[in-house]
Amino acid sequence: MTTTVSNVKSRNVLVLGAGELGMPVLRNLARCAEGIDGAKISVLLRAGAVESDVPAKQRDVAEIRNLGIEIVIGDLVKSSIDGLASLFSQYDTVIGCTGYAAGVNAPMKLAKAALQSGIPRYFPLAVRRRFSRPLAVAGHRISSTLSSMCAKSCAPKPRPNGS
Repeated sequence: MTTTVSNVKSRNVLVLGAGELGMPVLRNLARCAEGIDGAKISVLLRAGAVESDVPAKQRDVAEIRNLGIEIVIGDLVKSSIDGLASLFSQYDTVIGCTGYAAGVNAPMKLAKAALQSGIPRYFPLAVRRRFSRPLAVAGHRISSTLSSMCAKSCAPKPRPNGS
C-alpha cells in the first residue's frame, strides 16, 4: 500500500452543516483563517435554515456572518451526486458536519460526490450509531484537532526584538 500526501494547502474550505458539530468547527476554522492569506471558509446550509424565524437559528446565522464565513445555500438530501460533486469541486477541502440530519444514505452519497469532484481533502463525519457522549463534545474534539492543525498559522509571529 502506498501513501500519498497532498501538497495542496487548505485555503478554500466548505463545511457541511452548522449544528452542534458544525458551529465549533466553523468557529475554529474562522479563527485560523485570519492568519492565512487567501483563506476562505464557507458553510453549506439549507435555505430554510438561513431564512428561519427560530431565534436560535437566527443567532447561528448571524454568528456565521460575523465570523466572515460565506453561506452557500444548498440541500444535501435533494441534491444529486453530480450536483454535489460540482459544488465540492470549487473547494480544496470539504468537512462533513451534518450528523444524521441528512439521512442514513447521506454518508455514501457525500463520499461518492467527493470522489467524483476530485477534491484533495474530504473529511466525512464519522460517528457511532449510539453516542457515548453528546455531539457537542465530538464537535469540540474535532475543532480542537483542527485548531492544533492550524496552530502554526494562528500563533502570533515572534517579533524581531524578541518581545
